[in-house]
Parts: sequence; C-alpha cells; structure tokens
Amino acid sequence: MSRRFASSLPSLLMTALAATPVLSAQQITSAQRSLIDSTVARLFDLKLAPGLGIVVVRDTQIVYVKGFGLADVEAGRPFTPQTVFYVASTTKAFTGLAAAILDAQGSFRLDAPLSRYLPGVKLRAPLNPDSITIRSLLTHTHGIGEGPVPMRLAYTGEYRGNDHLIELLAEHQPLPSRAYRYSNTGYNVATLAMDRVTGESWKATLDRLIFKPLGMRNTGANVSPFPVNRLAMPYRSTPDGFERLPYGKVDANMQSAGGLVTTLEDEARWLEAQLNQGRVDGRQVLPAAAVRVAQTIHARNEQTVRGVQVAGYALGWNVGQYKGDTLFTHGGGFPGFATHISFMPGRRIAIVTMANSGDLGSTLTELVAQAVYDALAGSPPLSGDSLTALRGLAAQQRAGIKADRDRRAARPQTTPLPFTAYAGRYENPVMGSLELTLNAEGKLEARAGAAWSAVEVFDGTRHQLRVELFGGGSVLTMEVEGERVVAVGMNGVRYQRVRQQ
Repeated sequence: MSRRFASSLPSLLMTALAATPVLSAQQITSAQRSLIDSTVARLFDLKLAPGLGIVVVRDTQIVYVKGFGLADVEAGRPFTPQTVFYVASTTKAFTGLAAAILDAQGSFRLDAPLSRYLPGVKLRAPLNPDSITIRSLLTHTHGIGEGPVPMRLAYTGEYRGNDHLIELLAEHQPLPSRAYRYSNTGYNVATLAMDRVTGESWKATLDRLIFKPLGMRNTGANVSPFPVNRLAMPYRSTPDGFERLPYGKVDANMQSAGGLVTTLEDEARWLEAQLNQGRVDGRQVLPAAAVRVAQTIHARNEQTVRGVQVAGYALGWNVGQYKGDTLFTHGGGFPGFATHISFMPGRRIAIVTMANSGDLGSTLTELVAQAVYDALAGSPPLSGDSLTALRGLAAQQRAGIKADRDRRAARPQTTPLPFTAYAGRYENPVMGSLELTLNAEGKLEARAGAAWSAVEVFDGTRHQLRVELFGGGSVLTMEVEGERVVAVGMNGVRYQRVRQQ
C-alpha cells in the first residue's frame, strides 16, 4: 500500500471529525451506538476489504461488537464476533506482558543480559550478548539486523528447534546503532531466551500466563486446533474487487512477534485487562505491576503516524497522543490480514478492528478505529464530502494496482529454457530451501517451507522469474551453465540446486 494513501485517508477523516469535549466514562447511549454502527457501515462500504470485525470496550463492558461482510467469500461465510482471525504483530503486546510477568516472578529479568539465558550465543561484532538486555530486545533497541531467524520463523517455518535458530543468529548483520528500529527480530530472540528459562515454548507460556487466566478460550499460538470453517480467509485487492490468497500460516510459522489467532470476543477480555490493570470480571487475573511495566515507555521513538503523535514504545505498544488523549496502539499486518488494537486509558475506551485484506484493509482498520473514538467524543458524523474524497483515494489506489498488474501482464512469459529446466529444489545453508515445481497446468509454482507463490516470468532473456513468497515481490535469477540450471539468486542470497536422487 502506498504511504500517500495510508496517510491521506486518516487525515481526511480527522479533518471531517473535529474533536469535542470528552464524555465521562459510562455506558454509551443508543444514539452513540447508532452513530458507530452507521459510521462503520459507511466506511466498510468503501470496499477496502471483504470482511471487517470490530469490538469496542468501555470500562469493563463490551459496548459494541459486530462483523461486516464475509470472512470467507467463496463459502459465503459471514464475519462474526466468533470468527478466528490471525492478528499478526499485535502478538507483541502479549509476548511483552508475559516477559513482564516472568520478570515480576523473578525468573526472567528484563534487565538481564541475553548472555545470562543463552550462554555461548554468537553475534557479529560489535554486537555483544553481554550488553543486549531482554528489555532492549522487546523495545527494538538491540541493534541486531535482519537475517534468517525472523524469516524462518514468520514465513518458511524451516528450522530444527531453538538451538538451530540460536546458531543462525551469528548470520545477522549488526545495525548501524542501537537506536529504535522496529522489526520482529528482538521478540524472536527474547523468546528463545524465555523458552530456555521456562522449559516450555513461548506458546505454552502465553497460554499459561495470559490466555487461560483471562478466559480467552478461542485464542492460541497454533492454527491447527481451529477448524477451517471458523477461520477468516486472506484476500488481496484487485482492480475491481478481491482475490483469495493462500492461508500463509501454519503452526510452524506462528512466532512470538506475530503468531496468534483470536476472536473479537476474546480480544474484548484482553482490552478489559488493559483498561483495568489486569482485572477482568471483577477479579485481579493478571499482576497489576506487570501490566504497568508493559504499559510504560521504555524506548523513545518520536514520530507522527496517521494522526497519532507517538512518543515511544512500551512492551508491544506504541504510546502517544491522539487529539490530546493518551493512546496505546499497535497494528498487525500479513498478506491478507490487517489488525488494529488500541486503548485510551483516560477515556476508558479500547478498540480492536480486523480486516481480511492486508493492503487496503490496513487503512480500513485505522479509519474505523479513529472514527469510533471521534464518535464517542461527540464529534459530528462523517460527512458525505469526506466519504466522496475517501472513495476517490481508494479508486486511485485500485488504479495503481491495475497499472502494476498491466505492467506485469505485458512482460513476455517465455524463457530460453523450458519451465521443466527451472523446476527443482535449491538450498542455502543459512536461509533454507526454495522449491520450484510444475502444476497441472504446466505453470511454475514456488515454495519456501510453508510459504507458497505462483511464479511469473520477469525477464525471460535473463532467466529471471518473479515470486511473492515473503509479502512482496522478489526476482529469482536463475544461474545457468549450458542448458542446466545450477543455482538461483533471490534477495542477494544464492541457493544451490540439489541433485535429485
């Protein structure tokens, strides 16, 4: 999604909905509920996603929860409060709170160096596991660059257990500094250490410390326990609608920086805990002190993002100001999925929005959340002129999608060698495997562990193919000797062809 589109839509919405004095914390009125319902419906009518879910909590009560559209277009299955949705990077707040709880228990210290829990771990100089703390890992101030660990954990699921991942950390380049830089890496590394301390997977730790105490019965870090007919299916935008994507998540690539599925109903219990320092249903089910630590800024990161003046990062939360109110917020995105979660402690309001489109849907989740906050502040309804402007920007984005598709479709889909010559298995000891196969229609498909993509020709004269394995387009440059393909290059990495037995 273009940055211009992502930033312009919320700006237009904020212009249309001027701030007014805040109401005291109370149950919303029927008029407010009707305004939320009509506003969300009008925004959903922009057709930025096939389905949308929203839950709003005030104090200790769900005051609005509803699904719009379809969780599964092909099956005609509606999006409901019970739909199981992949919430991507909003997982970080759960992982961060689990670490804070363990810190309070004294078993896993936030200010302990990584070397205490992973003795012998190797990092590239000048990185030093003696000076990188768990807190820095959870606040994106660790200085470890991208590499094989987050890619294997989030996409391919190819690894031989935690020891293998710890070994691969030596392949990560250092960043230029330890300044805040958002990524999945720190959370992945932190839970490698957490697992060593607890003797269990981070998945089991979150279930034991958070999901079960909160009564989140339809939340988990594995996909397999949930029947397919309960899952929201992923889609991407086309010039005139949406097309289905493969469901890119399996148990093996559900990871601690983005690896939970949940429902609107369960998210409401999580929101109630955030608003009430760990109290749910009138009981203290999570340690209040740990919740406060998780909600404290630990790293400065001053910027303005979609109308929010961000001040810094807590444990899985961006913390800032929206129209004068303190806001805790985080987004989550993956091909076919977009999630927004936020809460305003001063106004005692919390919101989760979910959309099963990862491109335009991410803007929809932000628009809806901001519109609800404004509606509950007594702002005037979204105007017809603003909706017209929003439709225009959506149309521009779809036009960009069409232009990109037309450009790709104009490329000749021929290669010097037959497709069978490119088919085969390729491996890299650091990044894993890449397999190209022919389907029943004679077209190439690519797979890297759990990640799958159709293959198109990028530049046949240069033996170049194009895939979308890791959330964006990548060019495969096939290395040819005579008429035999011996290797493939992708994203600067060389994968050697494996001789078939």
